[in-house]
Amino acid sequence: MKTVGLIGGVAWPSTLVYYRLLNEQIQAELGAPHSARCVIVSLDFAEVLQDMSEGRPQDASARMQQAARQLHAAGAELVAILANTGHFAAEAVQAAAGLPLVHIAVETARAVRERLPRARRLGVLGTSHALRADFFTHAFSQGEGFELILPQEQERIELDALIFGELASGQASAASAAVVTRIAGSLASRGAEGIVLGCTELGELQPWLISPVPLFDSADLHARAIVRRMLAD
Repeated sequence: MKTVGLIGGVAWPSTLVYYRLLNEQIQAELGAPHSARCVIVSLDFAEVLQDMSEGRPQDASARMQQAARQLHAAGAELVAILANTGHFAAEAVQAAAGLPLVHIAVETARAVRERLPRARRLGVLGTSHALRADFFTHAFSQGEGFELILPQEQERIELDALIFGELASGQASAASAAVVTRIAGSLASRGAEGIVLGCTELGELQPWLISPVPLFDSADLHARAIVRRMLAD
């Protein structure tokens, strides 16, 4: 089993989810009492969020690049960023680590295409920072041929408030899910044939979510891809 280096803390509930998912998948593949070999560098989300909110993505990238170098020094053999938004800096992080990077959008896009081989339009829910970046377009549109249906401006404001507020503090609730359910319904009404939960914390709302089209949890799909790479020869 390879050791995976995880850039976490963005925010901490996401890191908690990944640690559980990775270990569950390792045990599913190898049996108990196996557990995942991993090294975690956990960032201070307040600092990263301030960098992004104040228009300094290069500073947020620098923090993740430093984390990547720490992971390499600690013995990681591959690296993963435990946040969709953080993948705006995926190439820089991979270069800083000098290691293969398991990309959340690329792996999610492949999994969605496998599940929906004839679909043309795909909805994506995420932070405004992630939706403005180009990595979703590269992975979903250029990589797998989907036309993306994205939340409208007011919906993005609502998602940001929810993600950076309650969900970043570990507070998943039916009330929060009602907001996401409404926005997912809006994407479906505009033609989305499937919807990606393109923020790792959104997956925690699934017990309450209702959607007229299939939902795809990017964190779960990413974790499965990470484990495949950990166990590959």
